[in-house]
Amino acid sequence: MNTIAKLFLITMTISLVSCSKSNDDNPSSNSNNKTGQVSGNWTVTYYLDSGKDETSDYSGYSFSFNSGDVLQALNGSNTFTGTWTIGNSSSDDDSSSNKLVINITGNKEMDHLQDDWLIVKLTDTEIWLRDDNLNSGEELHFGK
Repeated sequence: MNTIAKLFLITMTISLVSCSKSNDDNPSSNSNNKTGQVSGNWTVTYYLDSGKDETSDYSGYSFSFNSGDVLQALNGSNTFTGTWTIGNSSSDDDSSSNKLVINITGNKEMDHLQDDWLIVKLTDTEIWLRDDNLNSGEELHFGK
């Protein structure tokens, strides 16, 4: 085999190996689309903490995921304010667009929600989250 043929063969092999297929058929994987779906007013429909159903702790709470990444939790006359983002607090995670990061404090209930949550399901009427630490046994569901 002559040198030109070898160079051509090497170039073609490198080109084929370095090609990757991009899938743009799933727009919900785009964090901007997810941000639009999360925005609005929600209630907690299910909260599991270490295998124990603690949904009733959030009875009477309304959560507003507002623009500017502002999160407000309202319960009667109490208002708690924090932040929310689609992404990850640590930039080394490849699945960052599949996380809902909640930062809110003020009482025991808010402290429990503060976490990097994996997005399991996201529709216009449901958000299902699971703690990114799979050993924690925490799940959080919001509904409209």
